[in-house]
Amino acid sequence: MQQIYVIRCILSFFLLLPLHALADNQGEKLLDEADSLYALQQYDAAGEAAQKALSRCKDGELEADCLNLLAIIHVRKGEFDKAVTYAKQCYALDEKSGDPDAMSSSLNTLAGIYMSMRQPQEAEKYVLKAIDFAQKANNPQRLAVLHGMASEVYHHLKQEERSLDYATKAYEMERELGREDKMAIRQAERASALVSLKRDAEARKALDEAIPGLRKSANIHSLGIACNQMGLLMHQEKNDSAAVRYFNEALQIFLSQHDLFNESHSRKGLYEALRHTDPDLAMEHNDRYNALRDSIYDKDTGELLSKYAVEYGYNELQAENEGMRSDRRLSYIIGVVVVLLMLAVLAYGFWRYRRARRRIQELIAEISKLREGAVSPVEVAAEPEGEEPVKEEQPDPDRQFLLHLIDVVNANLPSGRYGVEDIASEMNMGVQTFRRRLLSVTGESPKAFISAIQMELAAKLLTDSPDMSVTQIANRCGYDEVTSFGRTFRKTYGISPSQYRENH
Repeated sequence: MQQIYVIRCILSFFLLLPLHALADNQGEKLLDEADSLYALQQYDAAGEAAQKALSRCKDGELEADCLNLLAIIHVRKGEFDKAVTYAKQCYALDEKSGDPDAMSSSLNTLAGIYMSMRQPQEAEKYVLKAIDFAQKANNPQRLAVLHGMASEVYHHLKQEERSLDYATKAYEMERELGREDKMAIRQAERASALVSLKRDAEARKALDEAIPGLRKSANIHSLGIACNQMGLLMHQEKNDSAAVRYFNEALQIFLSQHDLFNESHSRKGLYEALRHTDPDLAMEHNDRYNALRDSIYDKDTGELLSKYAVEYGYNELQAENEGMRSDRRLSYIIGVVVVLLMLAVLAYGFWRYRRARRRIQELIAEISKLREGAVSPVEVAAEPEGEEPVKEEQPDPDRQFLLHLIDVVNANLPSGRYGVEDIASEMNMGVQTFRRRLLSVTGESPKAFISAIQMELAAKLLTDSPDMSVTQIANRCGYDEVTSFGRTFRKTYGISPSQYRENH
């Protein structure tokens, strides 16, 4: 029986190797689909696609990406219990990888979830750990975001001096990074702490800078909060007409976002600002405020939040698994075979990873050569004196096709319209015709070649444009999220964008 088991293990190993590679490829496609559906706010469909991707992703990093996306999707759906579970599973994988940048990212997600659940005590421990890891990873963009998150956490904990300190540090970081839109958000966070500290003049100055910046950046949620704060200050200064304008602007924002919590603050402010000049309208806002206050935290919601305030029981699960394993004893030969199979799988995975990186680097080198205008010796050779002119060689149609493709992709990256259908349309080709032509010329799929174009441009901007921040470069290369950009860049070059810039 043991010999039969050994033979089955060996056969399974060789059969599962190609299936493992196929599952990873399918998982990555499903993850891209889930990302697209999430961007379209189709959260149910995005969740289904992400679940399918999770079942097919065997690579640790792809699995972590699936879990992180599922956590964010369930936050958007208000299903905080599921969001916490997925986020903690994601952190467990990142912790196993030992990557401080990845750990700071998943801890940031956890802190954000607990803030959405109105549990700042839980959020505090995650955001502080995230800051430590972001410092180890030398990621200034995430450090700035995390300091802003810490400011919000301590504002909700009524520790306003600490809140102000973190917000001020975040503001200084954003200024060094040159991110004006984020500077406006940090000033709004500073204003929240300053208002609570009764330092109204400083709060007014911060909001005077924050509100125009938030309007310019179209960050309407932060704008609504800032308008509520400015309305409160105007009311305290007895300027109720200005207060009403700010509260009304905030109210329209929160109505459009179905944000009941912040809508209640706008309603309360409008009641206070209108009760002497328009008492009937003031009472309408007051009635709505009371209805919102009673409905925001009901009994079921309170029970749900307290249930998931407790740490997810990883240790208990691990202990249970150990107990189950201790009941089963395998023979020496089976143990040796299993170890050998695991080593073989690891070696195969490493080989696939190295091969994929080598191939994309080869593509990048070819793209760089094409972009630099490299031509064949026939095209540049001088004609010998006294001899008949050499007939000029016709342009290589494959080379012209690739040059056109590179130009089209680079032109479409900032707008985000660089999907296969978009690029094929720009090149006046059908999708299937475009795929076949590119495969015949390069041996690569459109997605792989477009990714190589993005990474070639990213490396060029990092070395040639020192004034551009990593976030600006990510956006120029077609990435909305700098985290996703950093992950792809690290897969391609083996180091982070910041490290690449320092080394080159």
